[in-house]
Amino acid sequence: MAARSPITCHVLDSSCGKPGRNVPVKLEMLNTGALWQGLAEGVTDSDGRVSTLLNPSHQLVAGIYRMTFQTAEYWPSVGVSSYFHPYVQIIFEIAPGAEKQHYHIPLLLSPYSYTTYRGS
Repeated sequence: MAARSPITCHVLDSSCGKPGRNVPVKLEMLNTGALWQGLAEGVTDSDGRVSTLLNPSHQLVAGIYRMTFQTAEYWPSVGVSSYFHPYVQIIFEIAPGAEKQHYHIPLLLSPYSYTTYRGS
C-alpha cells in the first residue's frame, strides 16, 4: 500500500449519489493561543476525495482539528442555486496516544443537510 496523508477526506453528494467534485477543503489545528493554524488546503478530485492534504511523513500531534469544506463553491457547479450551508466545518480531536492512526473525514452532503462520521 502506498503511503498516504495521515488525514484524508471524501465528499459524497447524497442528493444525487455522486462524488462531490472540486470542493475546496482546508485543514487547521487549534493552537495553544486558541487560534486556528492552517495546515493544508486541497480540492476534491473526480472521486470526491482529497488524499494528499498532508505529506505522508507528516507527524500528527494530539489536539483539536478543523476541516472546512467550501460548499458554496460546489452547489452552483452542479446547477443548484438554493442551498442552506455555504460551508461545512467538521471539528474533531486526535487524542494523546492516537497520533499514528489514519483519520478519514467523510462528508455526505445535500443542499439542506449534511452528515459525517469517522471513516476508515
